[in-house]
Amino acid sequence: MNTIQLLMKAGQIADEVARTGPSTPAELAKAISEPRSTVYRIVGALEYAGLLRQAGEGRLELGTTILRLGDAAANALVDRAALHAQLRRVRGQLGLSSYFCVPRENGAVCLDQVEGSDVDLLDLAPGRTLPLHAGAASQILLAFGSPEFRAAALETAPFERIASRTPTTAAALQAELKQAASRGWSVEDSELIEGAASIAVPVFRQDGSLLGAIAIAGLRTNILGQEATGRQVLTAAAQAITDSLSGETPAGAQAAPAGTAGEAAKGSPKTSAVLAKASALMEALAQERIATSTRLTELLNEPVTSVYRMLATLAEAGWVEQIGHRGAYRVGSKMLSLAGELTRRLDIRRAAVPVLRDIHEQTGETTFLCIRSGTRAVCIERIDGTRVSSRVLKLGESLPLHVGAAPRALLAFESRDAWEEYASIVAHSGEPWRDVRSRTEFFAGLEEIQAQGFVRNDNNVTPGIAAVGAPIFNHRGEVVASLSASGLREGILTEPAEGPSVTELVLRGAQALSDYLGSPAGQPKRLTEGPGEFDVSRVIV
Repeated sequence: MNTIQLLMKAGQIADEVARTGPSTPAELAKAISEPRSTVYRIVGALEYAGLLRQAGEGRLELGTTILRLGDAAANALVDRAALHAQLRRVRGQLGLSSYFCVPRENGAVCLDQVEGSDVDLLDLAPGRTLPLHAGAASQILLAFGSPEFRAAALETAPFERIASRTPTTAAALQAELKQAASRGWSVEDSELIEGAASIAVPVFRQDGSLLGAIAIAGLRTNILGQEATGRQVLTAAAQAITDSLSGETPAGAQAAPAGTAGEAAKGSPKTSAVLAKASALMEALAQERIATSTRLTELLNEPVTSVYRMLATLAEAGWVEQIGHRGAYRVGSKMLSLAGELTRRLDIRRAAVPVLRDIHEQTGETTFLCIRSGTRAVCIERIDGTRVSSRVLKLGESLPLHVGAAPRALLAFESRDAWEEYASIVAHSGEPWRDVRSRTEFFAGLEEIQAQGFVRNDNNVTPGIAAVGAPIFNHRGEVVASLSASGLREGILTEPAEGPSVTELVLRGAQALSDYLGSPAGQPKRLTEGPGEFDVSRVIV
């Protein structure tokens, strides 16, 4: 099998896993019509690169490197951190789901989304591709995009009816586009999701060309009648996004040192040389954000012809995109779609069950998994202790983020701005601060938690009960959940004569779940390998 065929088969395997979920090599061999021996070699290379990983029971799922490449695809278009900040600001002002889409030949690809307080709109999740003929964001992309892009979309009529008011003819869609272009924004009702509506405005690059569309969506009763306010908030956010585009590498994206990517590929004895080089090329492109073939040749220390051949094949697979005719390259939007599929399938609650059980079996204590919901921490999984079981934080119940070990583990690893926002909300909510005497003291406590990487809670919620909590991070290094163990203070706080302490077990469990979500190295209290580590792949099937 030559280089082109090998890379295309690797792409087909990733696509198949994204489409069907965890699969065995035998199932993949049948799907792509290749011998098992060939598939095993390709799968081994993809595993080594982090593009696939074991999901238990001999099955494979997408690996968390996909999440990082998805972010790189977004960063090649816009400063993702600045974009996310604007989406959060829109959600904060309107309470509705906010999202950002860019045009692609097969639809409108969602780069990022912040969920609203009314409903979770799963079709708007990052990486999802929305149809071009339905929805306010798609209307904007067509109305303000190139005439060729618009004509190509209209030629695909008649369109599929997705909801009761989806335009199904070219004439109906063209009328909507004319109205959107005339007033500079768009609004739709029950075109994409029955009972939901959306408003969108265009976002332009600094040269005046269309970058994408920023939009809000929610229940139609929360959107319709509020068009003027929504348009005003979205227009301000669109301008802020345009202002953030400087053509420079976004914060957090650093250029790769010359030669390192190629050396990493050559040092991978477990992988096929071709796939190792392709993986190194993707890594270099992700770090560079946008790079010419000449620059990639320098980074990989590979012949020009070899780099061109890989770029052409990866572009055909959608993993790489060329900017204009004979232009530079960036990570392709296909990675956004793959990342979206992986994110949709990740199940922190299911992954946490064996971790909670292992801690419980070794200590006999109550174990919790919590996530944040607004200003509170909600318990989404729990195993009761064998000696004592606290009545606080039962399954489905919640506590304020400043109360208890698991809640404070969620808050402490947020940004300082998030602390300020939370303190302001609680100060006006009437929520008791318990032992906190001042905001300065409160922040000092959170800083101490950040420094040590975990929370110890002693007699703060229930007399005689202590707890340990640790944060769980996603692939962006953002805290998304917390793990905790609670029991009589003597059992929680006393160091055992033999074996790991409760604190160490909680830290190991939180690290295992962070690894499952693709957390980058260097998070607080990251533990080295050793006995007693948890293996979440046993249940992720």
